[in-house]
Amino acid sequence: MKYADQIRSSDPELSNTLLLELQKQKEQLTLEQQFYLKYLLAYQLTFQGNPGEGLKLFKELTESKASKSLKFRASITIINTLANTQKWNEGLTYLSKALELLPSIENKEIMQTGLMVAANFYNQLGQYDLGYKYAEKLSLLPINDRNLCLSKGVIIEAKINLELLTENSSEIKQGIEICDKVGESLMSSFIRSFLIRLHISNQQADKALNILLPNLKVAENSHYPRLIIIFYSSIAKAYSLKQNYIESEKYALKTIARAELLGASQPVVQAYEILYQIAEQRKDFKLALEYHVKYTKANKTYLDNIKTKHLAYQLAEHQAIEQETRIQLLDEQNKLLRVEQDLAQAEAENNKLFISLLIALSTLLIFWAYKSRLTQKRLRQMAEYDALTGIYNRGHFTQLALSSLEYCQNSNLPLSCILFDLDKFKNINDSYGHTCGDWVLKKTADVCRNIGRKNDIFVRLGGEEFCILLPGCDLPTAKEFAELCRREIAAIDCTESGANFNVTASFGITTAQLSGFDLDKIIADADQAMYLSKNNGRNQVTLFTP
Repeated sequence: MKYADQIRSSDPELSNTLLLELQKQKEQLTLEQQFYLKYLLAYQLTFQGNPGEGLKLFKELTESKASKSLKFRASITIINTLANTQKWNEGLTYLSKALELLPSIENKEIMQTGLMVAANFYNQLGQYDLGYKYAEKLSLLPINDRNLCLSKGVIIEAKINLELLTENSSEIKQGIEICDKVGESLMSSFIRSFLIRLHISNQQADKALNILLPNLKVAENSHYPRLIIIFYSSIAKAYSLKQNYIESEKYALKTIARAELLGASQPVVQAYEILYQIAEQRKDFKLALEYHVKYTKANKTYLDNIKTKHLAYQLAEHQAIEQETRIQLLDEQNKLLRVEQDLAQAEAENNKLFISLLIALSTLLIFWAYKSRLTQKRLRQMAEYDALTGIYNRGHFTQLALSSLEYCQNSNLPLSCILFDLDKFKNINDSYGHTCGDWVLKKTADVCRNIGRKNDIFVRLGGEEFCILLPGCDLPTAKEFAELCRREIAAIDCTESGANFNVTASFGITTAQLSGFDLDKIIADADQAMYLSKNNGRNQVTLFTP
């Protein structure tokens, strides 16, 4: 049974044969072995394109008397299945529970599989930074070759979507070699599909076909519909680039036929697009129109699915925050109950006069503390924050930045610095007045602060120049954050100010790994990258190059 488990993805046909034999001997198995067999049968159903029945068996296992490790495996396989069936909200719920249980799982291999599932789920959800984070955690552990292969595949997928890899990156070749070595043909084929996507996007049809055609049989033998339609649609696209419309049409139709039960996906959208373009090329305009209608419908469904992923993730984050707020409220209520109990005990031990005096003194102290706190808050606000935008001023920023640099250096943590400047801000002041300019500065600070983390150090350095110091943040994440800030600034609706104009900003990024842990050097390097953004046309993000 363990052997059937080990080869379930590397040799699915042999695994299925072994499971048939085990089912015949089911009555001779112990209760735990029967649960184990049920898990493998559920996996087989899901792998062969029947996720509904597989999901039903997995959920029964999570409610059964199976061992803790087997129930955890069932849970993480449920997460994978829900991702493949695009049930993101339910998947995030199971993932949250699984990650809470993860530290208590003693079996290291199963724990590593949990990390892999989390990484893969976030990749499919489109949260590639989180997928990369969990896959990196796994790759840093002492893991077996199979899990190393799986982690490499997820890391490569995340990096390609984060635009951190190119077709010539050695990391892709290494991932394929590792997976081929351990016989993980499924993940090896997926990594090849990522490389194929790069070739096709670069109009390199021959390079794509040189990978696709020799490995097509392996993909088909996997019996994994998602992989198969990726190969079919990629072949159709490559032949389309070579204007071999007969082969292109053949594989586009195979894509659609194979994806019938999978719903709209990028391969299906691409297949319909190819078909209507071929029909148009042949001047069969009636057929072209039919395929274009199907393409439009599939594309809309596919884009709606992407929006659904983002909404599901945002909803999960909101629910997590709401849950944290509820916990804090319960803590406060518990504290209040303890105070009430203390007061009740004091009332029993002391006379009425003492209680009255205590209440009077308590009231006076609370009032004094409240007034003192308000005064301190007002003074601190004046000393630490910029009066116009409400973010840190330069003086207080320097203190916080030096502390963060020291902490990150001592803790061996990454640290990134983003510097940005509003483009042609003087024109806004000159054309619409300083009141309008002040409105722009405040609005800019608001949109960037709303998307930042609590521990980010956001400062107005002076005029229209801002800086964000990101402790614990590596370069890819800082770049993604800077791009988000840039887009949010460009999306500011300036009609609220009483005038109609556009706002953009130029960004420069560096890290302590590039510039060292000296504050002046980091700001100077980020400033240099920012001026490159301005010189190259503004409204863009530039990374500092030493």
